Amino acid sequence: MQIALCDDEELYHEKIKELIRQYKQLHSDRTLSLSSFSSGKELINHVDEYGGFDLYILDCIMPEMNGIELGNALRNRGDAGLLLYLTTSPDFALDSYRVDAFDYLLKPMDRDLFFQSLDKAYRSFSQILQEVVAVKTADSIRMLSIADIRYAERMEKHIDYYLTDNTVIHSTSFNGSFQSAVTELLAHKGMLLVGSSFVVNLFHVTEATKSDLILTGNLHVPVPRRMYETIKKKWVDFWLNGGRYHAF
Repeated sequence: MQIALCDDEELYHEKIKELIRQYKQLHSDRTLSLSSFSSGKELINHVDEYGGFDLYILDCIMPEMNGIELGNALRNRGDAGLLLYLTTSPDFALDSYRVDAFDYLLKPMDRDLFFQSLDKAYRSFSQILQEVVAVKTADSIRMLSIADIRYAERMEKHIDYYLTDNTVIHSTSFNGSFQSAVTELLAHKGMLLVGSSFVVNLFHVTEATKSDLILTGNLHVPVPRRMYETIKKKWVDFWLNGGRYHAF
């Protein structure tokens, strides 16, 4: 599990790094890596250049870009990484859940509570690794994480998979109906057949209009008029029932 720590206070920064070191010693069977950042801008620049992390440990109160703004910036990039907020103030608690934070801890941190939070994060990470779909391409078989798929689209006799890193994976041609070809994909929570040519990951839907579903990355998927109310209800129900792949 790749962890990003972002805190502008050097004292807490070092304390958290030490706690993670202790946690790794207690769980030597778990693969954990830590990257440290002192500002939201530094972290965002790294994510834009090298890709995201599985877990973000973020301070809420930072200059230039606070932790909530940083969480918003990550979500707007389609990043589905876990957000763990650490702060001296409870004032940001409500805002943290608007960016789908999975935990919020107050400083000074309780070691046991912090370790419990890391345990939950690792369980979620392990589950996400199991949530994959196999896609046969022209030269290989790709295992795609469900969390990384924004939507899939039928293109004549093959399927295009649009991913959160803005790449598109082209499958080989398929026989039979589109719905039969995406049966494995539709078996996963949050995957919804839209019309006769699209499967959308509801986790990445930010808005439902009568003509389109708007996804992270400002992508649009057309909605058949007759299906609008049904699709909107499924999207709302998805979020009311947890709206995430992480098992807490």
